[in-house]
Amino acid sequence: MQPTPSLLDWIKFLLGQPLSQRVVRFGLAGLAAVVGALGLLSAGGPRFSGILWLVLALALFVGALRVRGSNAPSPYLPGLSLGTRASAGALGLAMPAVEAAALNREEVARLVRGLRLPSALVIAAAGQAALIYIPASFPIGVVLLALGAALFLGIAWHDGLLGAVRAPDEAREPAAVTGLNIRGWLLAVGVLAGAYGFWAAGDNTFRPLGVVAWIVSVAAWTAGLWEWKRSPREWLALAGQRLAWLAHADQLSLRVTRLGAAFVLVLLVGAYFRFAQLNSIPAEMTSDHVEKLFDVNDVVNGKRPVFFERNTGREPLQFYFAAFLVEVFKTGVSHLTLKITGAVAGFLMLPFMYLLGRELEDRVLGLLAMLLAGFSFWATAISRVGLRFPLAPLFVAPALYFVLRGVRRHSRNDFLLAGLFMGAGLYGYSTFRVMPLAAAALAAWFWLWPQSGPSRQRLAANTVLMFATTFIVFLPLYRYAVQPDNIFWNRTATRLGSLEQPIEGSPLAIFLNNNWNGLRMFNWLGDQVWVNTLPGKPLLDFITGALFVCGVVFLLARLVLRRDRVAGALLLLIPVLILPSTLSLAFPDENPSSVRAGSAIPVVILVAAYAAWLIYRRLRQVWPESVGGRISLVVLGVMLASAALVNRDMYFYKYAASYLGGSQNASEIGVVVHDFARSFGSYDRAWMCLHAYWADTRAVGIYAGDVGWEQVMAPEEFSKLEGDPQALLVILNPQGADCLSALRADFPTGQLSVVHSARGPDRDFLVFFVPAKAEVR
Repeated sequence: MQPTPSLLDWIKFLLGQPLSQRVVRFGLAGLAAVVGALGLLSAGGPRFSGILWLVLALALFVGALRVRGSNAPSPYLPGLSLGTRASAGALGLAMPAVEAAALNREEVARLVRGLRLPSALVIAAAGQAALIYIPASFPIGVVLLALGAALFLGIAWHDGLLGAVRAPDEAREPAAVTGLNIRGWLLAVGVLAGAYGFWAAGDNTFRPLGVVAWIVSVAAWTAGLWEWKRSPREWLALAGQRLAWLAHADQLSLRVTRLGAAFVLVLLVGAYFRFAQLNSIPAEMTSDHVEKLFDVNDVVNGKRPVFFERNTGREPLQFYFAAFLVEVFKTGVSHLTLKITGAVAGFLMLPFMYLLGRELEDRVLGLLAMLLAGFSFWATAISRVGLRFPLAPLFVAPALYFVLRGVRRHSRNDFLLAGLFMGAGLYGYSTFRVMPLAAAALAAWFWLWPQSGPSRQRLAANTVLMFATTFIVFLPLYRYAVQPDNIFWNRTATRLGSLEQPIEGSPLAIFLNNNWNGLRMFNWLGDQVWVNTLPGKPLLDFITGALFVCGVVFLLARLVLRRDRVAGALLLLIPVLILPSTLSLAFPDENPSSVRAGSAIPVVILVAAYAAWLIYRRLRQVWPESVGGRISLVVLGVMLASAALVNRDMYFYKYAASYLGGSQNASEIGVVVHDFARSFGSYDRAWMCLHAYWADTRAVGIYAGDVGWEQVMAPEEFSKLEGDPQALLVILNPQGADCLSALRADFPTGQLSVVHSARGPDRDFLVFFVPAKAEVR
């Protein structure tokens, strides 16, 4: 007869059950996490004990995941015989089948394997969040971020996600380059037409015949070097057959695939972030916007400059696109027109992000890269501000895509397309000038990589043709850049050299320090300019920032352990593409710059997408059946939806408020001037009293509907306006006591009123109105 179990035996038995162990350990892990979070967020500042509690919470969480099995009678419990169902029934327990227990253990093991990688990312994200939201606790944030990244890499290596050593991408071994296989007559046409286009772009002017010749030169040059799989006649015949079939088809069907639906959904997310509330966010123009609208107005009024020399010089693409919107869609010479140009550029980058990801890995990486770029605060902010900034990443993405594709496939056509996009990008934003350097660095990197002689010869020849194509597209701008007294390199020279301000200290030391500041702007300390970003905040949100760091360590491991040349190329590109920011040697305070480093957006986002792609791959490995797809979508969906909501809050709320706080309310003043001029006054009789650091008078004129209105007058000059019988309107800053005293002395019949700004009392302004003395006949 077996002894009757004691109360202590029963308690030990119940607490020893797997389910009870999981409940206890998960509960203690949650409690430790709460205590740790309270320690980090305490009013007196973050305490080191908080990080210890978080480490304990992590250990308890891992321990809970390691518990296997389900509740069952224990053979070691006195008085309980596993050979009888009665003894199990006496405890109120059901005897599970051996198969069910084994199945349960396997499911728990799969759960552990599947959640290890996302758990490492959670730790990294916690560290990134600490860096962003608790700047004083940056050591804790750095430790957590580094710990999470190290765990992520260790788990990826343990789970076999680093992959095998990647063989050179040589689907076909290229023959030795003995001839270029070109069409000489087309190249001759291209060179002659390009020479005429170059000559016709003299005096910094696009002329109709010169533009036609330039387009013919680009087309002829490209066609002369293109590797045709079919002759032009065969292509025309094939196109005719397709059109004939289309014309005689009784019905057309459209097949919707899951990939197509996902692609459209991601594009819609990107469209929302680029175009939602575009008219109101950001709210006001700055002086840079005014300068650009003057350039747009010049184009609308018939000027055709190759390089716009106003305000240290600008490339022409945005202004001609904006003029097109004004003429065709009647958007007006307005802030909204500028914002549309940038939003469209930012949106057009997204499909190339998909192509980049698909080329390097697969469609999933392409979709993830496109989605992260679509809701990225960094990409969104520079796309919507209305300046030329998004034109750099717009052309970097396709140029990189075609360079990488050309290298991997030994395709001359891809190098030619890369040259076309590089040449076109040079007409966008000046920081894109780093892209030819990045392309040269890529070519050198791949050329130095171990490979066959024919591959090296092919790469060298294709690289030369790529840069020659870039030069053909660049010809009109090159014409300006070599003419006397040009300012093409002025902006670059003032930052890189001592043209405007002497370099204080060692240029090498400044450059190295700039690189340190530039590389940490993604995760730690960002740009300080309120127009472009949230001052001081990193460019990536805490989820994307964690993904980026985990992506970097993954690519480093791929480079070192698997000799992956593409991984090394992506890492090489980041410091190269941020050179327009880090080379600010004369003005190091302007670094880091979110806009000058904008060329790096496609690469930074692609690196971050790699970490999300690894999580997707691991979940599909653990659950290869159909349920794996659903689990992967749920995990990634929660993670990416959270990141999207964080970025939405960063841009549409925090950035919008920050921008309003830094900008003046020229639009509200412009409404008052417009109403006066269109009712019982005129633009000639509306003035602003001179006040330092107030609203840009030119912006007021644009908002008032009169581009070029710039009527500002000092207090002592208002006496010149006496004697005119027409009504007079003067806008005053509330701090301008001298203005008000002068106006009351010169116009005793004037009426003063206060206009309360919707932006707050600090943006209120005064209106001094002098009625007309008599009706003007």
